[in-house]
Amino acid sequence: MEIYENEDAERAELYKLFSDLFMREPTEETLLQAKELFQMKFDTPPDEIGKDFARIFLSPDLHPSPYESLYNFSVGEKPRLWGKATEEVKAFYESAGLTLDEEANLIPDHLALEFLFMNYLVQNGLVEQQRIFVKEHLFWVSEYCGEVQKHAATPFYKKVAHVLREFMLSEQERYEREN
Repeated sequence: MEIYENEDAERAELYKLFSDLFMREPTEETLLQAKELFQMKFDTPPDEIGKDFARIFLSPDLHPSPYESLYNFSVGEKPRLWGKATEEVKAFYESAGLTLDEEANLIPDHLALEFLFMNYLVQNGLVEQQRIFVKEHLFWVSEYCGEVQKHAATPFYKKVAHVLREFMLSEQERYEREN
């Protein structure tokens, strides 16, 4: 299911919005944008959605960590932060001419940073890099969305995870068709 009309501007906007939703507690502007783009209906107060964000993504005992290295690792290797995937993602950013600001406070393979990177690739028409990055570094997102849906207390984050899963499946299909 495609939720966009194959327009790069819309895809870039979706990547940016998903990045915002997984990086920090959503602002009222971000909530309105999500409500419109995802055709969501919810009456959960913004402060409850903010609490759900903190519980899902920041709670040390519960949260499904949004780091690729915890989902993408070699057989026989244990999942860990700053794993092989982290270094590969960092090298991919650098090969595109980007470096992370040391103040970013996020490990390079954080889902929000990977989505910001895809936003950059889409906006700059770097199609081959998009194909490679989706194939090699975003395949884990569908599994992660299932974890978010299990832990979300609000309909908002359950829906966000559902829409993200559909979007990533359509992105994977897009690049499979092009091969």
